[in-house]
Formats: sequence, C-alpha cells, structure tokens
Amino acid sequence: MTVQLLDIVFQNDRYYLLFEDERVLKVTVFAEWHIYADGEYWCTVGSCKVSELLNVPGKIVLETQENLNKLENIFRRLTHVILSSDKINL
Repeated sequence: MTVQLLDIVFQNDRYYLLFEDERVLKVTVFAEWHIYADGEYWCTVGSCKVSELLNVPGKIVLETQENLNKLENIFRRLTHVILSSDKINL
C-alpha cells in the first residue's frame, strides 16, 4: 500500500506527517513505512501513531519521534513524496 505525504512539520520533539488518504490509518498494522521522494528511496519510519495533539479537519495527522530532519529540510523542493508499506522499485 502507498499513500502520498502532503506535508511534514517538526514541533515539540516530534514530526507530524499530514495525509488525505484514510488508508494510512492502517499504520498500526505495519511494522514500518518506507519513504520515497521523487522516485528514490529516502528512509524508513517505524514508529508512527495518529496524533492526539494536532488535528486538521479532513486530514489525517500521524506523529513520530524518529529523526526526519533531512526529509523535512528538502520537502518543499520535492514534487512527490509517498509512504509505502513495502519496499518498492520506482
């Protein structure tokens, strides 16, 4: 399963990941998500949960304390960032 990442924000020692696709709520089923940015494997995130602190109407917000600093720094320059439950070849 793949879902598109709409935005990433760092605040209060954690990263918040914004999605529209409700399939991302199945995150608890998977041990880890693989992040791909503009067709290239970027990193793996293994500890995401639905945010209790941040709510955006009509969107799903996941939070993680894993370090996604490098991804956040270039996110605005990327055109297509997805999370996948499987490692894929793009």
